[in-house]
Amino acid sequence: MTIEMHKKEDYLSIGQLSTMTGIGVHTLRVWEKRYGAPHSQRLPSGHRRYPKEEVPRLKAIASALNSGYRASKVVSATMEELQGLMGLASLVDPKKDIVAKEVSQTASDKMLIESWIQFIHNSNDDSLLSGFHDEWGRYGALEFVLRFAYPLMERIGNGWETEELTISHEHFASECLVSFLSEKWRQLNTRKLGPLVLITTLPGETYSLGILLCAAVTAATQSKVLFMGVNNPIEEIVDVVDKNNPKLITLSISHKFDLVTSEKLLVDLRKKIDRKISIAIGGKGSPCTVQGISYFHAFDKYYDYLTNLNKTPEIENSITGVI
Repeated sequence: MTIEMHKKEDYLSIGQLSTMTGIGVHTLRVWEKRYGAPHSQRLPSGHRRYPKEEVPRLKAIASALNSGYRASKVVSATMEELQGLMGLASLVDPKKDIVAKEVSQTASDKMLIESWIQFIHNSNDDSLLSGFHDEWGRYGALEFVLRFAYPLMERIGNGWETEELTISHEHFASECLVSFLSEKWRQLNTRKLGPLVLITTLPGETYSLGILLCAAVTAATQSKVLFMGVNNPIEEIVDVVDKNNPKLITLSISHKFDLVTSEKLLVDLRKKIDRKISIAIGGKGSPCTVQGISYFHAFDKYYDYLTNLNKTPEIENSITGVI
């Protein structure tokens, strides 16, 4: 079967496929000859091309091979069959090596994320959102963020950089995650009576996923979330703080900001806020050395900080390390 010219951008050469999946060109050729997968089509010139939709399945196969499965068992398997295999592998005997169990679980998580990437390739929002709901219900807010949401965002970013995924794919996935998280953190936040945490961004910030992840993790503690959204002037943040007196201000700072600009804005905010009110930041645009502001490199560290915030009357500002 030949590829229509207007669909050529949806296909990859074997070299591109190898780069995106980490599987050698020779191995891919052997698999195709021996197992009939990955499936290729031909250009009018006769050259073979592989659909980009194969990338997540091949990444899942790589995870299965790393977990000890033979190529003959997994190379021609569907994503659903691969997930079934890894689901069985994750049921490791508790008496066996804990490290082996953790490796199996990590591989299973990666495989699940690759199945979501396949949904993104196909613009299948029903299946993607259903997958989000399943893992949130199974593991809760913090584990969902740590094991699935944040790694999914990183995987999408890598897919965009390698041209496996397009801008439209990225927007589709982001909108699904935004709508899901917006619903979930608000459900958790109902009738909370703990310390008030104001969640917002610096002026000029347009990315909302970071603060939605912060809101989900915050709402998983006893804290009460006050959500301001994106792109707020410093004066507006100060005004809301004066009126509501939160215990903590949390800001997510994306790659949109250079460190000099974000540091200048944060210093200005710190000067205008009562020193008894803590400030926490995270994100790729966050400076890590602003006096009087706590910086977190991971959501579990932020969660621990919030847990202590609920236990003690006052938390001293410190530099801990990005949300």
